[in-house]
Formats: sequence, structure tokens, C-alpha cells
Amino acid sequence: MIAILSGSSRKNSNTLRAAKGVRRSLLELGVPENDIHLVDFEDYDVPFYNGDNLDRNNLNPFQQKVLDAMSHASLIFVLSPEYNWFPSAEIINLINRFGDKQFLDCWDGKVFCTCGISSGRGGRIPAVQLSYVINKLINVMNLQSVVSAKIFESQFTPKALDADGNSLGNEEYDRGLLQFVRYNLDISRRLNLKD
Repeated sequence: MIAILSGSSRKNSNTLRAAKGVRRSLLELGVPENDIHLVDFEDYDVPFYNGDNLDRNNLNPFQQKVLDAMSHASLIFVLSPEYNWFPSAEIINLINRFGDKQFLDCWDGKVFCTCGISSGRGGRIPAVQLSYVINKLINVMNLQSVVSAKIFESQFTPKALDADGNSLGNEEYDRGLLQFVRYNLDISRRLNLKD
């Protein structure tokens, strides 16, 4: 199974466009639709540390959706908008709250790949920062997962993808997105992880 985390809580966000573009690329590469789980953060409600604790056995629907997608996936695409040169607060908080021993199966035996989204020129910094943070989590928890070196910067996203993640004809963007998805799918398969 493959999970796509669309780390923006804005309705109809550019991040969701890119996430749908990743899903479209996976389908083009022959991944069955039932093996792809896209988690839209529009209903995001993971509490911050000053809020309620998370209990794996008593999660609300959004939290359960995240748990199901991440725990069953062998390949996880982590997408975040670039807000003032940072990943979104939602995706960082998710990593903080789910980066706990009770959620080890969300992080172990996986390939993680990151993508930063921008409506203009940008996206690199969230992709790099997320790579670093996830790598650090894997290291500290002594897990056997890989953070892919292949990142994607989704620049000028609304000019490249429509609301359903379909191409608007930017050949360079389309080529880069497909290359990003194919590379990470291949890494997952080379490590003999199930899709």
C-alpha cells in the first residue's frame, strides 16, 4: 500500500492538487487504485502537545485515517505547502504527535519521500526540512526505514495542475513529477517492500 499525506488543511489547496497529481502518476505507473490512500488534511484535528493525548485505541476519524494509511503503507509521500519557508504546522505537529512508541508501525519498514508545494517559485525548503526531521525520527527510534534522497518541488502548482491533479500541459513539471514518483516507487520495490 502507498500513502499520500496532503499536509495542508486549506480546502482545495495546492497541496491537495499535488497529492492528486502524485496519485495520478502512481496510477499511470500501474499501481492499483485500491493500493493508494490519499489523506486530505482538510479535517485535520491532531491536538498539539498542550492538548489531549493521543490514544491509539481511541482515535477520532481523521486520526484513525492517518494511522491506517501510514501503518499499512510501505511507501509514504509526505507533502507540505511552503509557508514562509517552513512546512505547514499541521504536518510538523503530525510528525511530533505520531512520532511516539505507540505508533512505531507508522514509521518502521517504510520509504518516505517528501514534496514541497508552492503557488510560485518555492517548495525546496519544506521538502528538505521534512526529510531531515523524518530521518531524525527514524534514527532516534532505531527503525529500519529510508528517507529518499529524491524530493520534488511543486512550483507554480496552480499553473501546472488542475483541482483534480490533472496536468495543465507543463511538460517540464509533468516530467519532473513522474520522475519523482517513479524513482520512489522503484526504491520501495528494490527494498522488497510491498506496495
